Amino acid sequence: MAEETTSAVPFLPQLIGQAFNLILDELYERLVETGHGDLRPTHCLNVFRFMDCDGTRPTTLARRAGMTPQAMSELVGYLEQRDYVRRVPDPTDGRGRVVVYADRGTRAAEISATYFADMEARWDAIVGPDRLQDVKSALSQILNASPAHSAHAPRVSAR
Repeated sequence: MAEETTSAVPFLPQLIGQAFNLILDELYERLVETGHGDLRPTHCLNVFRFMDCDGTRPTTLARRAGMTPQAMSELVGYLEQRDYVRRVPDPTDGRGRVVVYADRGTRAAEISATYFADMEARWDAIVGPDRLQDVKSALSQILNASPAHSAHAPRVSAR
């Protein structure tokens, strides 16, 4: 019996996973190059990205990241020990605390944001801005239509 030939095109979840791993690897390289090798991409994606300039409650960070408060507390504790963030009294409610950037965290968040802007510019140059926008729009539509996603996360924008 002759062997069937398989398509050279990977399964969509493989492509998405490989693209995500590429993003994480490149972000980590950028963090290491800039003296932030103690950070992991999860700190940028799940904490820095969701912080408000005037501080954010840990429970709000957890909700925005789609994480448990306990998991967020571990991330924030790690960042606090390394002087990326501080927990300070909530100015609107003295009983609560908010997470704010320490100087080192502000710099790391800027590096992360710059990396993502550079990545999009490189990807625009590879496939063209219209095609990249189509990919972002399609993924946003898929995520927003998913009952499992909409139950746990805010609506996704393809901006």
